[in-house]
Amino acid sequence: MPNAKIILSFTLLLLLISPAQAQKAWTLEECISHAHQNNLNIKLQEINVQTAKINLTEARMQPLPSLNATVNQGYNFGRSIDPFTNQFVVSSLSNSRASLSTGITLFNGFQIYNNMQSRKHLFTASKFDLEVSKNDLGLNIANAYLQVLFAKELVKSNEARLQSSEVQLQTQQKFKEAGRVAENAVLDMEAQVANDKLNLVNAQNQLTMANLSLFQFLDLNPDSNQVAVPALDSIPDAGVFSADQLYTAYVQYAPELKAANARLESGIYSLRAARGAYYPRLLLGADINTVYSESNLQRSSSVLGYSRLYDANGNVISTVPVNTFTSDGVTPFSRQLSDNLGQTVGFSLSIPIFNNYRTLASVKRAHLSYESTRINSLLTENTLKRQITQAYTEYTAAKSRYTASKQSMDAQKASLDNAAKRLAANLISTADYRVLQSNYEVAETNYIQAKYELMFRYKIIDFYKHGSIKAPNE
Repeated sequence: MPNAKIILSFTLLLLLISPAQAQKAWTLEECISHAHQNNLNIKLQEINVQTAKINLTEARMQPLPSLNATVNQGYNFGRSIDPFTNQFVVSSLSNSRASLSTGITLFNGFQIYNNMQSRKHLFTASKFDLEVSKNDLGLNIANAYLQVLFAKELVKSNEARLQSSEVQLQTQQKFKEAGRVAENAVLDMEAQVANDKLNLVNAQNQLTMANLSLFQFLDLNPDSNQVAVPALDSIPDAGVFSADQLYTAYVQYAPELKAANARLESGIYSLRAARGAYYPRLLLGADINTVYSESNLQRSSSVLGYSRLYDANGNVISTVPVNTFTSDGVTPFSRQLSDNLGQTVGFSLSIPIFNNYRTLASVKRAHLSYESTRINSLLTENTLKRQITQAYTEYTAAKSRYTASKQSMDAQKASLDNAAKRLAANLISTADYRVLQSNYEVAETNYIQAKYELMFRYKIIDFYKHGSIKAPNE
């Protein structure tokens, strides 16, 4: 019986421990890597890259000759033309035709080359677009990840405040029992404990929502996953720099600019390809064909006799044999294919003279598309400059706020510690202590917010400097 109790207790202990062990702790690098592999928007961008690659392969195949085979099988009933005698016949016939044709474009105003170059640059742009999407997703995940760390630290801070308030409550209860304080001092501390419990619940709810937001980015269940808390001894310093220096550093990595420039190059070649329609088009074609028909009969002949030809004097000039023909059936299929084999080779020159405004309209559309691409490239550059300038300004402001909030928290902490000693000695009222404690709570919350805001702003600056996102402690 005691053994059964031990086994039951051990089983219950395993059930309680297993959910916690089942949770995977995710680092920032793992979160970003998982999102890059599984995010649906990233998968759509990868499909766009594959489509652009197929378009490029198709364009590269255009200079090669085409090759096509055609096979026809037909049946004629009633009156039709014999393909071998070109005479009308009234019968039921079957016939087969086969051909193999090839063609190659010798010149078309360099449209093939320009289209190939245009699609090559579009393929390059699609790869940079994929990189932009991954970078944007990585920054969003980094922000969500830091929000979870902020919420965790906020919960830890509120737990410490609640524990401190409960200790102070116990002290005031002892003072009351000893007759050193009035009942209102105990009530004040009970209210403080209740308020700290509410703040803890709010912080826990904030942590739950932060976890939900992060793991929704990853399409994972937040109940079975958690964030690995890195060691955050200090916040790295981005050093002294200017917004212009930051922009210059990022330009060598910027996939946004590279994608815009690639599209601009594609637009140039697309315009050249459209203008190529003004030039003549020269084609070379070749064809080999054969035919089989049931009307092609195999015939044999035999001599029935001879016919003599005479001159005017009655003399025999020559003797001509008189033949008779008999049908031996339809000529065999293989023999007909060989006997009826024909080949053709030819050139085709097409000179555009007037084509109902189509070429001119195509050129104008290509020119407008190029202008639109050029303007979008300038907009991308201007937008990137504004974003980097804003990132620099926000980092500078976050750094100043972090320094000020830390000084404020340290000062409020020192004041609260002194007040706690005085409260323990019953030298100040609980009301005064609660005011100081409230001031410290605000200062600590501001410090924690400023700390993680600075950390995120630093991540953005570091990304612009190096083109990649690193762990929070790097």
